Order: sequence, then C-alpha cells, then structure tokens
Amino acid sequence: MNHAAPLAAPRESVFVVLASSARKLSYGELSSIAAASGVIALAAAALGIASWMLLAACYVVWCFAGWGILFHSSTPRTLPWRAFEWTIVGSASAVCIVLGVGVFFWALGPRWIL
Repeated sequence: MNHAAPLAAPRESVFVVLASSARKLSYGELSSIAAASGVIALAAAALGIASWMLLAACYVVWCFAGWGILFHSSTPRTLPWRAFEWTIVGSASAVCIVLGVGVFFWALGPRWIL
C-alpha cells in the first residue's frame, strides 16, 4: 500500500510542524491570514453574532500568523525574544485546548450531564 501523505518524524511536535508551516509562507501571506482573522472577529462582534468559539478560533489563527511574522528564520534568537515566542505559543495553546473542549461539549449537545 502506498501512502500519499508524508508522516512527521516521531521527534517532531505539533509546534515544530506549525512553525515550519509558518516559515514556508511569505510575510504577505501571513499578513493576509492575520488580517482576515481580525476582520472576521471584528465583523462578528460588530454584528452581535460573535460566539466565544469563533473569537477563540480567530485568535488561534491570528497567533499562528503573528508567530510566523515575528519569528521568521531571519529574526534573532535572544533569550527575551524566545520568552516572547513561548508566551504567544502558550496563550494560543491554552485557547486551542479550551476551544477543543468547547467543541466537544457542543457536539454532545444539551443532553450531557456532569
């Protein structure tokens, strides 16, 4: 059997795969992704239809694009810069986990009981 999709090496984490994906995109593409997520969040909030799941998803997408812009391969790797990078990664990871839990309970519907 021949598989078409390449598998990540066992030593690679989700963060390494996302970082390499962000570094492959140009600054213009990353800026467009960040701007589009901001426009979607702003429009949803202005129309009064912004759920916390939509805003959380926009924030995670914005963090991905911002991470790619700020920490492209040409930026220096000083200690304060790495701390800032991990702050963005940590906040986006926390929001992504909360979003995943919210989607799980949304999929369960109104019948779930703790």
